[in-house]
Amino acid sequence: MSRHDPQPQPPGPPAPPDPGHLLARTGVRWTIIGVLVSTLLTVVGLVVQARQGHDDTARGGSSTGASGTNGGPGPSEVTQPATAPATSPVVSPPDDGSGLTAAERALRDSLNSDQWRRESCERETAPGATAALKCTVTTSDAGAGTVTTKADIALYPSRSKLQEVYRSYAANLPEGNCDQTMNVRGTWHENGSSAPAGDVACYTADTTRYVIFCTYYDRPALFQVTGADPAALTSWWHTLDPVFTD
Repeated sequence: MSRHDPQPQPPGPPAPPDPGHLLARTGVRWTIIGVLVSTLLTVVGLVVQARQGHDDTARGGSSTGASGTNGGPGPSEVTQPATAPATSPVVSPPDDGSGLTAAERALRDSLNSDQWRRESCERETAPGATAALKCTVTTSDAGAGTVTTKADIALYPSRSKLQEVYRSYAANLPEGNCDQTMNVRGTWHENGSSAPAGDVACYTADTTRYVIFCTYYDRPALFQVTGADPAALTSWWHTLDPVFTD
């Protein structure tokens, strides 16, 4: 029998790769890539923040300060409104218990207390007047003796308003002298002065009332008195001292 040497065999196919080994290598690769990307993003973020901080410092304020995100001034830049100066409260004259307004009290206190009993003054109705009073007036005369009656005094906001009121009563009356006749209009004189002190009208209001009223040229005031006897009322009117003391 013959002996043959074994013949060399061709190499076999390569062994298939180990799946576990490939997965491990792939995982390491993605981990490294993730670390690199994260590091890059962090660096980029720091650079952007640094640049924004530099820009805000150059503008003198933060774009996200207390005023919001519109680039408005921060708290240290807000101008506070100036404190309004304290104002003194308006102080009205004290009520003296008369129940009159300040304007009515001022009118009362301007009356001649020698004849006008100021404590008797009460509010009167006079449309358009700033103050109107009805007061007790006492006069003394050698012929008529002491006479006490009621009289009205009113103050208006202007001379034009006073004239409007006067014309509403006297416009239809003819010109004349109230010392000589009734139902006329004219002028009157105070203390025997040659210059007229104002306008006057005298007329019969009804069967029981005769009216004398006069205005003043130096102030928007009107005086009025009524009585049943025209002659007696006219005589009493002439015994009046100046109505106003100022």
